[in-house]
Amino acid sequence: MTVNTTNHPHRTTGHHNADYTNTDNTISNTNSMTSLPTSQPVQSSAALSTTLSKTHSNKRSNQRGQPNSPPPNLPRQKNVLASNASWRFWLMLIMLISLCVWSGWALIAQEWTRPISELFLPSSQLDIASMATQLHIVATSIVALLAGGLLGVVSILLQQLVKNPLASDTTLGVGVGAQLAMLIVTLFLPSLAIYGGIYVAFVGAIISMGLVFALSAPSRFNPLILILAGLVVNILLAAVANVLVLFFAERSNGMLSWAAGFLAQNSWHTSVMLAITAIVMTVLCLPLLKPLTLMSLDDMQAKRLGVPINGIRSIVVLIVAIVTALVVSEVGLIGFIGLGAASLVNALGVSSISKRLVAAFCLGALLLWLTSNLALLLEPILSMQIPAGAMTGILGAPLIIWLILRQRHERIETVTPMLTGTHTPVVLWRWGVGVMVMIVLACLFVQDLSGWGLSTDWAITQQYRLPRSLSAAATGLMLAVAGVLLQTLTRNPMASPEVLGVSSGAALGVILGFLVLPSLGLSAGSGTLLISGLSGAIAVLLLIIWLARRVSSGYLLLVGIGIAAMMDGVMHMVKLSGDPRLQAMLSWLSGTTYSAQPSTVWYLIGIALVLFVLSLLLIKPLRVLGLGSGVARTLGVAVTPVTIALLALVAALSTVSTLAVGPLSFIGLMVPHLATSLGAVKLDRQLPLAALLGAGVMVLADWIGRYVIFPYELPAGTVAAIIGGAYFLWLIRKVPIAVSR
Repeated sequence: MTVNTTNHPHRTTGHHNADYTNTDNTISNTNSMTSLPTSQPVQSSAALSTTLSKTHSNKRSNQRGQPNSPPPNLPRQKNVLASNASWRFWLMLIMLISLCVWSGWALIAQEWTRPISELFLPSSQLDIASMATQLHIVATSIVALLAGGLLGVVSILLQQLVKNPLASDTTLGVGVGAQLAMLIVTLFLPSLAIYGGIYVAFVGAIISMGLVFALSAPSRFNPLILILAGLVVNILLAAVANVLVLFFAERSNGMLSWAAGFLAQNSWHTSVMLAITAIVMTVLCLPLLKPLTLMSLDDMQAKRLGVPINGIRSIVVLIVAIVTALVVSEVGLIGFIGLGAASLVNALGVSSISKRLVAAFCLGALLLWLTSNLALLLEPILSMQIPAGAMTGILGAPLIIWLILRQRHERIETVTPMLTGTHTPVVLWRWGVGVMVMIVLACLFVQDLSGWGLSTDWAITQQYRLPRSLSAAATGLMLAVAGVLLQTLTRNPMASPEVLGVSSGAALGVILGFLVLPSLGLSAGSGTLLISGLSGAIAVLLLIIWLARRVSSGYLLLVGIGIAAMMDGVMHMVKLSGDPRLQAMLSWLSGTTYSAQPSTVWYLIGIALVLFVLSLLLIKPLRVLGLGSGVARTLGVAVTPVTIALLALVAALSTVSTLAVGPLSFIGLMVPHLATSLGAVKLDRQLPLAALLGAGVMVLADWIGRYVIFPYELPAGTVAAIIGGAYFLWLIRKVPIAVSR
């Protein structure tokens, strides 16, 4: 078994003649980060690229015997670009201010009954009710402005540090690490937080950020590897947090409300803390402006200019961790505000690092203030408290999609890890027998009050254990098959229903159907929920296929991050709604086989087998389609009908498995690579072997979840996320061997 990397040189120049040899060597020696999209965040690299392109042009002109064209007026061009960036920034700023003022005025009209001038009086001069309303409006707005601004600055610092326009506190797992640390201390070591939660959150932020950097640093912070490492760390830490919440539901109930990101205030303490932090951060960032600008070049040039690279990086990491920890400890996890502000700064073309920091603070502040106002305005309409953090998660998917579309003009070479194995004969019937033996052992080798042993009670086995094991096998089979189909169709070895957001789309469709169908006079039965789940999965698949024609395949993984964030926001809303109908869905959302019934499990097995047979029938056209649509048409494949059939099949596989046990993680991603590493290189062998392996992995995850901490249970989805996440971490660590050459 060897480790390979799949290079996708989308939109890169394809010239390799002698004219380019010297310049290409200059590029490789000058900038070790050539695979990164650096058009916006790093001003000096963009200037270097422009100079090198002019060198190419001059060389070609000399070799054709033509005189060199006079150099353009670079200062004039720079002034024009700066002018365009300036008016676009002010236009965006005015638009956001207008929306914030409008929503703030509507909020004041909704909650404040006294003269508007009294809203800004000292709190001591107001009665209790008026003071509470003042804090709810004014203090909350100040906290939103300061927290959003600080997160925007943090994201710009991270992007400048790793030269990656996709880096932020959300995508690199900084906030999730801080949140998990506070949850652990609250449950087990509450005395550690007696002097404030910022110290605990700081340790968690440092650990999670260090883990992401350790995974991606050997690949020279390749943009795809960095974001994938952040994705895996986010999922793993979230899985650990879900386990803790399941076992300590009562003690962690208050933590759930805090973790959702509530900005509503009942005192001025948080406002003062964040204001002091903003002032101190300004003082600390001023001496870093020049070194960060020089670090936009490669490390060797920065060192020649006297910049202490490692020291500056350590200082920036400490600043990012401290500020993120403070925000998380005071208001909870606020996702995508920092990424949104930094993305707007990049889109507006702001180049100077000092201007980028100021612009990110302003835009982040306004974005979070607007989100907070909208959440407060919706509370009386929906008759529930709406956390701003959940709102930012719901709005994160459109933000990610917009960000992906912005990358379509950038030159990027993504390096994607995958395992390849030598072609060896695969005896499928032996694997099938192994899966059957595993199912039998999962039903018979159990733990009860008397300890481990073989169960002889057929009634209990038939009623409870066998349906759960068969449900796990069916869902694992379907997700593995869907993963093989998606990876071949998109030619992206990191594609799967879970990572690309197809399973989350199906889950969102089911939740919306559960809420909306009764109001339309329809019963929320299994048939109607299947249709609503299919609609959500198909919508996500169509979005992915549409984006696949416009952007690099590596960026499609960010779609899954955005949709997963939307799913997380909806889950927070479900948990905080108090609706007993929705509370019944929480166990399903965790990915468990607990509700499997003997009367329905055989229908699930039948559907899984039918869909598996249909996927086998599409192997031949899928193999040809994996070579590219142009080649497929040349060989006589009807590209559009086959693509539609494949999309419908993947949607059905994802939706049925999601309806059966809830949304799962990593099965569809991990199992196809396992099948390939075991020798099933060709698609006609990979697909059936992946189906058997997926069934076996899910049966094992379900069995571990049932008995590892008996008499308590872990959801199979959580166990699968931990197993798949650990595998994915190992897979990412294998990438630098080939990338660093």
